[in-house]
Parts: sequence; C-alpha cells; structure tokens
Amino acid sequence: MCGILGKINYASKKPVREAELKRPLFEMLHRGPDDEGVLADRHCGLGMRRLSIIDLAGGGQPVFNENRSLAVVLNGEIYNYRELRRELEPRHTFRTNSDTEVVVHLYEELGEACLGKLNGMFAFAIWDAGKEELFVARDRTGIKPLFYADLGGSLYFSSEIKSLLAFNGMPRELDPQALANYLSFYYISSPRSIFRHIRRLPQGHYIKVRGKIAEIKPYWHYRARPAKMTEREAAGRIEAALLNSVKRQLVSDVPLGVFLSSGLDSTAIVAMMSKLGARPKTYTVGYENGGTYNELDGARLVAEKYNTDHSDCIMGPREIKERLPQVIKAFAEPHGDWTYMAMRHVSEQSRKDITVALTGAGGDELFAGYPTLTAAKVGRFYQYLPGPLKAAIRAAADHLPVSTKRLSLDFKIKSFTRGAAFKPELAHLKYKEILTGAEIREFLPGHNAADPFEVFAQHLPDAASARLLDRLLYLDLNVFLPYCSMHSTDMVTMLNSQEARVPFLDNEMLDLSEEIPLSLKIKGFTTKHVMRKALSRYLPVEILKMPKKGFGMPTAEWLKGELKDFTLDAISAARAKNPDFCNYAFAGKLLKEHLDGRRDNTRKLTCLVSLFLWQAEYL
Repeated sequence: MCGILGKINYASKKPVREAELKRPLFEMLHRGPDDEGVLADRHCGLGMRRLSIIDLAGGGQPVFNENRSLAVVLNGEIYNYRELRRELEPRHTFRTNSDTEVVVHLYEELGEACLGKLNGMFAFAIWDAGKEELFVARDRTGIKPLFYADLGGSLYFSSEIKSLLAFNGMPRELDPQALANYLSFYYISSPRSIFRHIRRLPQGHYIKVRGKIAEIKPYWHYRARPAKMTEREAAGRIEAALLNSVKRQLVSDVPLGVFLSSGLDSTAIVAMMSKLGARPKTYTVGYENGGTYNELDGARLVAEKYNTDHSDCIMGPREIKERLPQVIKAFAEPHGDWTYMAMRHVSEQSRKDITVALTGAGGDELFAGYPTLTAAKVGRFYQYLPGPLKAAIRAAADHLPVSTKRLSLDFKIKSFTRGAAFKPELAHLKYKEILTGAEIREFLPGHNAADPFEVFAQHLPDAASARLLDRLLYLDLNVFLPYCSMHSTDMVTMLNSQEARVPFLDNEMLDLSEEIPLSLKIKGFTTKHVMRKALSRYLPVEILKMPKKGFGMPTAEWLKGELKDFTLDAISAARAKNPDFCNYAFAGKLLKEHLDGRRDNTRKLTCLVSLFLWQAEYL
C-alpha cells in the first residue's frame, strides 16, 4: 500500500530528473510514511511512498525483474500473489516476499494480459527500459485511485490530484463541465476532475505509452450473465465466495480490524472472520445526539455475538469544523458527501490499534441493496397513472412536513416524485440529484455546460442488452461506487496512513455477482434477498430484517446548530477571495430555508460548503 507517481516525456524524450519527482512525492507522505523509492531512467521517472503491509523488511519499491529491464511501482494489494508466485517460480528468481514482485514477473510473461490474472485492489506502473514503454493500470472496480495529465507530449500520473499539482507547470484551469457534474451529484466521476487538464483513469482501464503515442484502453467491465441456479445454490455460493474473499484479505504483516456498522455487509465480514478463527477488532462510528443516525446498538449485537474487541468512535460537529478544511485541501477537489468525515473519524481512532481495516463497501452494488432499485419497480406503475393523479401526488409530496430523520418518508417520497417523470436510467440518477439544472443556472449565472446527466451515458452501452434493474446496478457499480464511495474512503483512510480493504469487490465475488439472477438478488421489494438467505445462520435476525439505511450523519441538525456559523464563514471566505465566482446569495438562501425548517437543504449545503472550502484553497 502506498502512493505512486511518474512522468514520461514520450514526445521529446527529454530526460526526467529525480528532483522533478521529489515535491510531488512529498505531497503524498501520508500515503507512505515508511519508505520512499525513486527511479529516473532516461525520459521516464517513477516514484512511490510506501506504507508497509506485506514483507515489511524487503518490500521496498521500485521492484525489478532479474535483469532490471522492467521496474514496477504498486499501490494496493494483490490477494492471490502467493498462488501466482508458485506458478512463476519455476521460471523466475524472486528477491523479495512482496506481492509487488509478482506483478513485474507476470507482466514480463504476459504483457497487458497479466491484468486478467490479478485479484486485488491496485494502481501500478511498469517501465520497460528495453522497449522504452510505460504501462499504467487500475483495478477492475476502481478501489485504488489513479489520476493523469497528458500535456504537450508528456504524461504525468499520480495517486492523488494534489501530488500532480506539485509538478512544475501543472495548469490549474477549472473544468466547467466537471463543476456542473459536481453540483448535480456532489462528486466528480471519470474521466474528469475539477481541473481541466487532470483526468481520472477509469476503473478497469490501462494506459500504454509507446513511441510517441499514449493510448487508454479498457480491459474489464461488469457484465450480467445470469446462470440457472436455485436460491439455495446461490446462497451457498455467496457464503463460500465471501469466506474465500475474507480469507484472502486477512493476509497482512501488520494489525488488522473491521469498520463495523449495523448493515448486512460489514456484519457479514465479521461473521466470516469468526468462522475462520479470527477474533477481530471492530470499530463503529457514532454521533453525539445522533438519534436515528446512530448504528451503535445494531453493531454491538454483532460484536457481542462474535466476541470482538469492540470500540465505539463518537464524533460531533466539532470534528467537521476542525477537520473538513484539511480533508478538502488533501482531496484537492470538492466532495460534498460528508459521510466521509465519519469514515475519517473512525479511521483516525482505529489507527492507534490497526493499520488495515476491512469494510463492507460493494455489497449493495453487487447484490442489489439500494432502495432506488425498489423505486424503479414502483416507477413502472407510476408511469401509467393519469396525469392529474400524478400531479396530485407531487403536490401532496411537496406539502409533507420537512423531516431531518434518516431516510425519512418526506425525503423518499419527494425524491421519488422528482425522478419518476423521467426514463428509468435517468430517474435512477435523479433520485440522487443535488442541485437541479435551474438551481445550477441560478448559482452560476452564464454557466453553459452540457447536461450533467449525459456524462453517464458512456457507461450504459456495455449494459444495453441487460434488464432494466441490471442496468441500474451497472450504473451504481461504475459511477457511485468508484467515484463517491471508494475514492473518499481511500483518501480519508490514507490521510491516517491506513489501508482499507473491500472483500465484496474480490474477483470471485464480482464473477459470482454476474452469474446470480436478478430475481434472486431482489425479490418483490426485498433488496439483497439471496444474500440475506446466505447469512441467515450467522447474523442476528434484527440485522437480517433491517432495511437499507445508508451511511448517514445528523448533519441536518448540526447545520442548524454548531455548523451554522461554520457555513456562513465558508461562504464569506469564498466571496472575499473570488467575489465573481458565483451567486453567493443563492447559498445564503438555501441556508435560511434550512434554518427556518421550510426545506431540508442538507445535501445542497454540504455540496456548496465543500466547493467554497476548495475554492478558497485552490482558485
């Protein structure tokens, strides 16, 4: 686990000096406080910061093949490296016990086809000195980040935007389309970043630089290919695959634990660890006066059942005020889903004991856990209602009393009626919309970006022949998971020099999810149906029957109290620095509506406050 970066002057062949890599590497010190490695070879340079997880003494990077013609830097973990090593040992001499060395020898034999053999979370770069070629790749589902900039015949890449910005001459021009996308969804997805010249390498893609050409190509994408199987068979296969995945991801030479919520996914990981004979350390985030947002009681049920070494990590609005500006500065772009601050807090608290944390991310995307899927089912019937009746339903929804409770009826019905007027794929995204098109135009007068929803059309051709709900799952897996959930999780845990692992995104789990029929994943209006069956003998009935809540915080109430002045200060500071950037009065209007209880503008406000904090730092 580390941060990686590099530069290749593929057009000019001008030499890359070690000194060019030093400042960008320093910006990623938190990702790898244990070691630094640099290679400068002619017109290519590679660098890494290392957080030691496997082969503590001998796992320094770059790692070379036998004749030193190939060099690799790797961020992440290869979970099947031991099996791959056994296959490679008859033909190669290994100098370390690290998973990184497997990658360089595998690439030596298979080239880009090596990606089909790797089971893990990774972003890596390989310099082939003999052929003068650079190969950069990212894992299947985008667990590990990778950003790049292709400028004037030079390719730069790094695990973090902030690191890329530290390269001499890196432009900071704002991308108006990325800004529009951000305001619609409060995160930015591939291929854009908030900076016009910095891009995200999409998950399941690689870059190959040879001669004077830099090409980006896909090597994997999720494809629903349902097989015939009974519910019992599917449940049994889920249990076996999850057990295998957890076993693979327990490999570590440093202390390891679990981020435990009351949800099905993280509790399942604890159950599998217990079956494997482990007594994990578990950590649950809770909130001061958290009400319906607290998951402490549900998590404690599982912690007591499996006798884990359990800790509650309580946070309040003070942590937002003190740490959010630092986190946004580290992200180097705005991200409005403040639940990552809860992840940051539990990471900080647990880092005193553990270096590696297993999380439950990915289960909802693979096994149909989101309530928006049931909304899509209801939406089919809603479309056939007479126009006057739909208008009456929308009017009634608008008059519901405003509630700040977690996934309140008010929130769910208003989200549904707002999105159900559109075709299903668009409605699925509209349910999650932050600022509407009209609100964006009010906030950014004269702004002329394309419809943000069109940017997601790129993800659907690969799933065009699939059933509707499979297409919606495909969107969640390819948009929300890597760019909202996984990116923020990686960033905030690595800020604490901690590795987050995701057993549900193991290759075996991905392959199985492709095969399980949708009718078993969601039955009637029960989400994750077959997964609940698979775990029925492991988890308390209260957990099995609990509907999807989502990971949330009591931010709505905090904004009315201790975070009110924090919000006003963020608006004022941004206005003082860039008075013409936007219509700041729009943000003030949203805050007043929220304080008066006329609307729950929580997500709109967190979106804008994050933007203002970023703007004050980077514009």
